[in-house]
Amino acid sequence: MMETKSRYEVIAELEEKKRELIVERDSQPQLIIMKKRDIKMVQRQLEDKEEDLADFQANLVDRKETIQALIDSTDESLNRFSDMSNSQKK
Repeated sequence: MMETKSRYEVIAELEEKKRELIVERDSQPQLIIMKKRDIKMVQRQLEDKEEDLADFQANLVDRKETIQALIDSTDESLNRFSDMSNSQKK
């Protein structure tokens, strides 16, 4: 059975649809503002990442030297233990 809508129901539905479209149309500038804010936030995050990279690169030589000093120290400790083991065996 097919439902028949009254003229008033059709008018009410069309008016509701019109209100929805008006609200959507009027919200477009706000959507642009939100999208611009999102872009600014992403740009700030990118700038932070670039600063982190620059800091990392600036400290890379010092970090490598520190790591190498730790490796050398560990090698010295290993050699001492090896020498102590060899002298105890004799």
